[in-house]
Amino acid sequence: MLEAGAGNGSVTEWIADKVGPTGSVLSLDIDVRFHAEVPEHAEVREFDLETDELPRESFDLIHARAVLQHLPTREDVLARLVDALRPGGHLVIEDGVFLGFAEQALEEPYRAIHAVMSAGTQEKWREPNFGLRLIDQMRRLGLVDLQADGHVWTMRPGEAGGDWWFLALERALPRLVAAGVTTEEMAAAALRQVSNPEFIMLSPVHLSALGFQLGEHHVEAFHERGALVPQLGDPVDDGEPDLFIVLRGFPHLLHGPFELIGLL
Repeated sequence: MLEAGAGNGSVTEWIADKVGPTGSVLSLDIDVRFHAEVPEHAEVREFDLETDELPRESFDLIHARAVLQHLPTREDVLARLVDALRPGGHLVIEDGVFLGFAEQALEEPYRAIHAVMSAGTQEKWREPNFGLRLIDQMRRLGLVDLQADGHVWTMRPGEAGGDWWFLALERALPRLVAAGVTTEEMAAAALRQVSNPEFIMLSPVHLSALGFQLGEHHVEAFHERGALVPQLGDPVDDGEPDLFIVLRGFPHLLHGPFELIGLL
């Protein structure tokens, strides 16, 4: 199993625990300095998804969380992830949808600053709404049995689900003041506002997409029984161990890994 863009390795730890010592997990990130310790059946490797080569048809499960929207060559990277799936493998991609994030009801002065932060300060190559394109991209790359789920949560100060954004706000405010977008007084007031324990707002949408890599043996097996494509959990009598995957709930990127149950 492959974790692409592992970050601090929280999902890698969880998957490694689920597959146990008879399975194997490869955890990749461009910077692994802060990666968690992993058991012997998991490997952590420094890896650039945009330039380094993945082995073809090598993984039963590939997962990437909040990665592709940050990569200029995201479509090429997605195609290489699909190529790295074994026939019968599953690809799970989780990414953001920021549409509407700037429009929610918030009080001033933070409201005006939030509108700039969420809509006007993105790098030109970043795609904050790539989550909306995942299903179409996966379909074009030949994956089948496509499924998607979206998740929104409440963001509060002092909680991981909110501090990722509030800390980014704190770092961005000096640049916004220097650019004349706001004043030092308004910036300080906005920080006090979002630091109030009573403050609450909605997150952007976190969308998770799942696709299945159809192999020739699957086509033959399912055509024999009159089915066009397999469904999740359908066994295939191909002489190989079956991988059954159930995905439910798809928690967002900061509240822990998705609920995945794997049985080899």
